[in-house]
Amino acid sequence: MHSIASVRSASGASNYFAKDDFTNGDYYASENGEVSQWGGKGAEAAGLSGQVDKATFERALNGELPSGEKVGQVENRRAGFDLTFSAPKSVSLMAYVAGDKRILGPDGVQMQAVRQTMAWIERNLAETRKDIGGKKIPVQTGNLLYALFQHDTSRALDPQAHVHAIVANLTRMADGKWQSLHADRIWASNTVIGAVYHAYMRAGLEKIGYQVETGGKHGTFEITGVPQKVIDAFSQRRADIVAAAQSLGIKSAQGMREVTARTRDPKLGLDSRDTLRQDWIDKAKALGFDGKDLLAAAERVGRAHDHDASRSPLERGADAIRAAVASAREIVGNYLATPDPLVDRAVTRLAGTPADARAQFAVASAVRILATREAAFDVHRLAKQALDLGLKGVTIDHVERRIERLVATERLIPGQVRQHDTTYRMVTTPDSLRTEERILATIDKERGAIPRSSRPTGHRRCCRPSRRMN
Repeated sequence: MHSIASVRSASGASNYFAKDDFTNGDYYASENGEVSQWGGKGAEAAGLSGQVDKATFERALNGELPSGEKVGQVENRRAGFDLTFSAPKSVSLMAYVAGDKRILGPDGVQMQAVRQTMAWIERNLAETRKDIGGKKIPVQTGNLLYALFQHDTSRALDPQAHVHAIVANLTRMADGKWQSLHADRIWASNTVIGAVYHAYMRAGLEKIGYQVETGGKHGTFEITGVPQKVIDAFSQRRADIVAAAQSLGIKSAQGMREVTARTRDPKLGLDSRDTLRQDWIDKAKALGFDGKDLLAAAERVGRAHDHDASRSPLERGADAIRAAVASAREIVGNYLATPDPLVDRAVTRLAGTPADARAQFAVASAVRILATREAAFDVHRLAKQALDLGLKGVTIDHVERRIERLVATERLIPGQVRQHDTTYRMVTTPDSLRTEERILATIDKERGAIPRSSRPTGHRRCCRPSRRMN
């Protein structure tokens, strides 16, 4: 799960996230004591790295860099925003109840997935605004300055591994000048960000030996083998929100978000982190689950994966790719044409890895799904649709490479659409473009048959789309 919220107070955020006393139990601490870390190319440019300290964190949220430079010092300045990445409940149970230390910590699966997702956000969504011709135009900067904090409980004190990425309202221009962020695209891409994160999490968990089952929106999933009754028993916070929404007759996503905010109580205090974890273990045991057998099986598979990864691609051969193609066809075959021009005919020979092979089917299927509703679509929505299919090992990296390959070979036609002050990169298929051209030609022909005196006042001829949409 992924969510975005504004950081309204720099001092409030620093008191909550970057507390001086890291032993109060609000954080998951690694064996070396690290509980937080700076991130982003903006942080690198500002000279920030390692563990986050409260004073520097608060100054960054107030727009003050370590150099002393101050940015965007205006009244009611926005301090930043909080991107929260929550692991599926079954992942938290395997981490805290079964004790899988590979999931958490500075180099665990979850933190790696968050860092990879934040790097994607930097590359694609980080913007500021520049004065061009008297107008404030969004421009990409490719860098963010943020701090990561790992927490371990929900507000109902259920196990809930989640990472807060607190992004300061700062970004660096190409000329070295610092400005405030223009974060509209980040806010608008909430579900896309969630899909990217979930795909990285799935791939990371599969790499260490787990099987996962997708089924929710935006690529959400659970680890195979964790019983649903156990997941439900440790989901008190979610149950409280659903109950409150039902009592108010609220069903919409926006309404659910409002209920979540209004029912959010301050986190309960904890006398002992060890006591709380033992309570979780005892509760799970009473439900017939300790996760030990599942963990042992995953560790065996993970070791086998590590051994396989040490072999050369030639040694691994085409067998794995053929198996990947077969499994992908089984999952998404009903979405595809036969044969489908968006899938290479020699996919088992041309694909570099099993994940690359699956990505071909994921992207082709996503195009077919979206094409039933619209002629052209934003590449980020296309990528999200492909990721939501949940094909094994497929991340945003594989999907973006495949989209670029289809554009390069003209099996997807690129273009741009501008809405308000934001430009979106779009793609369509040659078939859709030809259909649009036929429709416009028919309209032109019918208009030509109407006497000029009968045409409506102010009539303007429709513009034909160019081969590369503009």
